[in-house]
Amino acid sequence: MDEREFRRMLDLFPVVRSRDYCAESVASSKGTTQQSRAQEATEENKKEPSDQFMRKLKMAAEKKVYKELNLDAAQRFLNAYEKRP
Repeated sequence: MDEREFRRMLDLFPVVRSRDYCAESVASSKGTTQQSRAQEATEENKKEPSDQFMRKLKMAAEKKVYKELNLDAAQRFLNAYEKRP
């Protein structure tokens, strides 16, 4: 895998951080991490079920991509699913 292909793959998975993320607090206690996870969980519950399903589907496809490194197949799968009525 060359550098360009690696970067393209890396760009598919953006870094997700909480609003209150601070680079200096990376070395802080696990309590902050647990609070962030709890906050994310409550935000997820507020979303529509179809949004949650699509996020889970995309996460599963991303895991499969990492496992098999077949980006095109995963993208085709997601596109085909999103086009369904």
